[in-house]
Amino acid sequence: MGELEEKETPPTETTAAQQEALEEPKETDKMLDKKEDAKEKTPSPQTSKPASPNVGKKSSPVAEKKIDDAELAKSKSGNGEEIIDIPAENGTKPDSADDKKISKEEREVKPKKIPIGGLKLPGFFMKNKPKADGDGAEGELLEKEKEEDKDKEANGDAATGSGKDEQKSRPGLGERLRSFFARKPSAEKEKKQLVNGDADAKSEATAEATPAEDASDAPPKRGLLNAIKLPIANMIPKKKSNDDVELGLGKAGLASMETLDDSLKDQDTVDRAPVKTNGTEELKGELKDEKLAAEEKLAAEEEEQNRPVSLLTRLRGYKCSVDDALIVFGILLFVLLLGVIGYVLTHETLTSPPLREGRYIMAVTGCGPVEGVKEDGAFAFRGIPYAKPPVDRLRWKPAELIDDINMCWNDTLQTHNSSVVCTQRLGNGTTVGDEDCLYLDVVTPHVRYNNPLPVVVLIGAESLAGPSPGILRPSARYSRSHDVIFVRPNFRLGVFGFLALDALTKEAHPPTSGNYALTDIIAVLNWIKLNIVHFGGDPQSVTLLGHRAGATLVTLLVNSQKVKGLYTRAWASSGSAILPGKPLSESGKQNEQLMATLECADIQCLREASSERLWAATPDTWLHFPVDLPQPQEANASGSRHEWLVLDGDVVFEHPSDTWKREQANDKPVLVMGATAHEAHTEKLRELHANWTREEVRAYLESSQIGALGLTDEVIEKYNASSYASLVSIISDIRSVCPLLTNARQQPSVPFYVVTQGEGPDQLATVDADVQAILGRYEPHTVEQRRFVSAMQQLFYYYVSHGTVQSFVQNRRVINVGQDAQPEEDYLPCNYWISKDIVPRYARVD
Repeated sequence: MGELEEKETPPTETTAAQQEALEEPKETDKMLDKKEDAKEKTPSPQTSKPASPNVGKKSSPVAEKKIDDAELAKSKSGNGEEIIDIPAENGTKPDSADDKKISKEEREVKPKKIPIGGLKLPGFFMKNKPKADGDGAEGELLEKEKEEDKDKEANGDAATGSGKDEQKSRPGLGERLRSFFARKPSAEKEKKQLVNGDADAKSEATAEATPAEDASDAPPKRGLLNAIKLPIANMIPKKKSNDDVELGLGKAGLASMETLDDSLKDQDTVDRAPVKTNGTEELKGELKDEKLAAEEKLAAEEEEQNRPVSLLTRLRGYKCSVDDALIVFGILLFVLLLGVIGYVLTHETLTSPPLREGRYIMAVTGCGPVEGVKEDGAFAFRGIPYAKPPVDRLRWKPAELIDDINMCWNDTLQTHNSSVVCTQRLGNGTTVGDEDCLYLDVVTPHVRYNNPLPVVVLIGAESLAGPSPGILRPSARYSRSHDVIFVRPNFRLGVFGFLALDALTKEAHPPTSGNYALTDIIAVLNWIKLNIVHFGGDPQSVTLLGHRAGATLVTLLVNSQKVKGLYTRAWASSGSAILPGKPLSESGKQNEQLMATLECADIQCLREASSERLWAATPDTWLHFPVDLPQPQEANASGSRHEWLVLDGDVVFEHPSDTWKREQANDKPVLVMGATAHEAHTEKLRELHANWTREEVRAYLESSQIGALGLTDEVIEKYNASSYASLVSIISDIRSVCPLLTNARQQPSVPFYVVTQGEGPDQLATVDADVQAILGRYEPHTVEQRRFVSAMQQLFYYYVSHGTVQSFVQNRRVINVGQDAQPEEDYLPCNYWISKDIVPRYARVD
């Protein structure tokens, strides 16, 4: 039928310009023609080409054929459109020769009403037409449409004024970061989009009218991003601009693409006058004007962008979004984190003296600067003199702080190595050390003046004759990890530290002698009060930690008026319960045995004697004390045994028990006392039998004072004495644990603990277990032992920092430290020994 209509229509002559205008297709038709060429140029029954704007003019046979084909396709499609003929200007009906042309170019198409159930979605005009592979037109249109949407949302309406134009030229921070990763069109496409605004608008309408059902027939998209963008682009509504409304290019809702094109054609047909011969030139002139206007607009925008804008204007025109706020917040947080890290790293440098060669650091004392060395993350100063050397005329004199500039040093004193210990007798009978020994060691994690740390003074000795300090040595690792400063002083021992004689009492003023070791420790506390601040310590937080014989000294010191204000609290581990009770005159007469051995008649002779001679003249009964089961000969010999400590009338005025009775309980304890359940263990006792059985334990008890009192069966039943551990528990309770508990009961505010967590093959809680755990030298091998170390450290270091013991309760005063610290009402075995008058009669004496 299309061929017949083409033959009946006579060819018309048109100019070259008209022919070019007639044959110039729109952007959408170009894309559709490309798809038709890809399918061997087969005409689609659903496609209609927009009519030429030159109404009433003759068209070429090719154009007429396209029009007639479109008419025939519409008539065959059966969509029920009604054709209305529009008369010419002179009111006459056109002749039959131009009938087809008039009905094509000057008709008004009235779409048929579609029932509700038969609504057509946008873009169904291409439902049956398969898309050509690889044309990429739809992807370009979608990308172009999404870019236009972004520009419209960022810039707003065209009539918002210069403020939004300025915002368009300078997008926000978040948008710039997001657009950095977005896919951007080329510069040529952007220019083409500005110049050919009408064509882009129609392309946008065509892209928007693409049906969702065609996506199933289409070839695979170029990537996952396009597959995601397509439904999002169709779902998000876009704002209408004023240009679209004026040109009639707004979104068509449920209308098809045919209706959009026909509405544009009908506007040209109805609203405008019939186009004359020069319509093509006018159209070309309008296109040129639009192109020039677009180019001028583009140049103006570029000039506006290049124009310098003040910072105040930028700040006023900037609108902060949520993304911008989050980005700025993240940057500020990062800068703050860098500042905190820098402060932490430089704070120590700013508040501490610089290190020499990366390991040596300097501190100041009242006698001159000293230099320490870095060890295990802390700084150790070893061998700092704190008092005048106790030699020559100062032998058997109270300790004196250095107050003479001639005894100080001009340059920096290097305190890198350990100082010599005070002269003492070891367990094997040999003597070591020197009389010039009043030095101390300081281990501190920081050398600074801000944030002072608590100070722990370590006073250790196995006996008052030595050895000292024993295991009580400062730990650099625990100084750093627990933020405490350890101070370990040397103090005089044996005859050099405790000799009390009438001749020495007469030459002193006030008249006194003995307890020189106590004056050494008091001098240490005075030195700490004056100098510890230069090592980063707090002179208002000083804790005395005494172990064994050192604990005995600590127990005496806390009851002396000489140390008031020099310490804050004290901790005594496994000390002696027998404290000095003899008057000075009685002790002086007992010690004259030493002068007789040396054949000295006066004190000058004693001062001229060497330390070796003095140790050799010391009786063995002054050096060794029974630590085994009580023997029958001890029953009547308690008054004649030697005691190093005396009531000197200067440091110790009265027996501590008298002081405890007079003093009232405090809210916070100033002393903590403790012991271990098997502290009487010795290798010599363990090796008496390869395997201690019940019979062997019974035989050993029978040979002691317990057997003499007829208590063997009761003791075996109470302790289930069938092993070496049970035998050691019996000895420890008699000699140490129960006598110390008796002293603690006289002081209502004094907590008392017993370590029961064992180790080794016999599971013994040895005499050093608690102190080794506190100083980090206890080696746990089981989970229970690790928990014990943690519990012991928690008790001690919390007491050092806060002055209270966590597990202490007034009505449950005994803390059983096994794998955990558990408060108990009492330590039951002690009541039995007290009732039998074994305790404290046979308590250990240092």
